[in-house]
Amino acid sequence: MNKKKDKKKFKRKNIKLSNVEIDNVDNFTEDEVQEEKRAEKKSVKKGKFSSKSSLKLKKGRILEVRSNYKCLVKIDDQEVICTLGGRFKHVNFETKSIIAPGDYVNVDISKEFRIEEIRDRENTLSRFSDKEFQMEIIIASNVDQVIITSSYKEPKIKLNLIDRYICSALISNIDPVICINKIDLADSLETVHNIGSFYLKLGFKVIYTSIKTASGIRELKAILKNHDSVFSGHSGAGKSSLINMLQPELDLKTAAISNYHKKGIHTTTRSRLLSWKFGGYLVDTPGIKTFGLHRDDKERIPSIFPGFSAFTEECKFHNCSHTHEQNCGVKRAVENGVYPAARYDSFKRIWESL
Repeated sequence: MNKKKDKKKFKRKNIKLSNVEIDNVDNFTEDEVQEEKRAEKKSVKKGKFSSKSSLKLKKGRILEVRSNYKCLVKIDDQEVICTLGGRFKHVNFETKSIIAPGDYVNVDISKEFRIEEIRDRENTLSRFSDKEFQMEIIIASNVDQVIITSSYKEPKIKLNLIDRYICSALISNIDPVICINKIDLADSLETVHNIGSFYLKLGFKVIYTSIKTASGIRELKAILKNHDSVFSGHSGAGKSSLINMLQPELDLKTAAISNYHKKGIHTTTRSRLLSWKFGGYLVDTPGIKTFGLHRDDKERIPSIFPGFSAFTEECKFHNCSHTHEQNCGVKRAVENGVYPAARYDSFKRIWESL
């Protein structure tokens, strides 16, 4: 058998090429080769604020992120197209997009409208990819509450997705509001209320709505008034239809669900911040089918998962994960029928996914 030739191991260098006059080729050494010094990515802390002087900056808020580093920004009562400063291309952001709807920015208005600084965020509602390196996808920033919108039917309600949203909202200090839409498709309102009662008893706000009967619209409007809210949930839940009913002149695009698999079809293609005539703002977002949490937050899930806090004092270990430990108060509550087994299964799916 032929042995494979040993491959030479070498360390690649960044070589900077330039015209150099060499007097004696025989005495030329590797030390005379200059390594190219490339600019390193700036940290987020250093890159968010400009070091330029004489800038005429004005505070604005991102309404919509568009292509080619352009954004729609509200400055005072004016909506203008702004270009993102070139400096941000060299900042080591660990997010899919540098900015998001709801961000407050400082815009240089001396010549053309250019975003020079991103102001600190109060909070963000984000989802994360399931890949080895989890990329953060910011849905919205600087919001008071998230309206977790799910249809009762067509497509069928996804309680596991609602649980994920609740966990993400609590981690980010955002108030979760559960909106169960299309209740006119239910056989009885009692069936729908039985689903929502679990969250209602835990102190979460729950609204039952229908576009066809206008049920719950007044209650939803009262919750939205004078607050900054983000509408999010699975595709086909009826977010755009609800928004159109609350403020018809917005005239958001809507679509029926797929007749083939009875699942939602994306109608909103990108997130945008819109203003309510009755006070406050909303971020309308594209519907999603999955909502990934960050692995770094895994240890926090057992303490914030809906309903667990009532039983954690009975756990033997203060850092009980409620999965494999003995003398676990949560597991005992499930075994005794005090806590719903379906919700505990939802927790385990989230835990295992992280």
